[in-house]
Amino acid sequence: MFQTGQQVVCINDEFEPWVFDLYKSLPKKDKIYTVRAVGVGRSKPKFVVNDDAEIKLKSAEFDVLILLKELLNPDDPHSNVKQELGFLADRFAPLTEETIEEEEYVTVGSGKAYEWEPQVK
Repeated sequence: MFQTGQQVVCINDEFEPWVFDLYKSLPKKDKIYTVRAVGVGRSKPKFVVNDDAEIKLKSAEFDVLILLKELLNPDDPHSNVKQELGFLADRFAPLTEETIEEEEYVTVGSGKAYEWEPQVK
């Protein structure tokens, strides 16, 4: 499980269409973030439209959600509890030394690209 201050990398940035209406900031795959808070929240919501054409939450599951230092979002509009919209913890992996991407460098003047792996001590 994650803890506050831990660095994580996004491994899934595919969202349902309704998410773009509620969230202001979304994580991007392979980007590194810092956990701001860990808690329980709702996920996989099911919505209905009532007789007044209002969208209402019908049901949801409870999951572990995280908030990220780099991203701020509004409170959940379908909750009576003031709680910022978070992200499923399953969308992230702990940042490890192996997570660091291989970088490609071009030696000046040679026109050749070389793979470079950081040396782990």
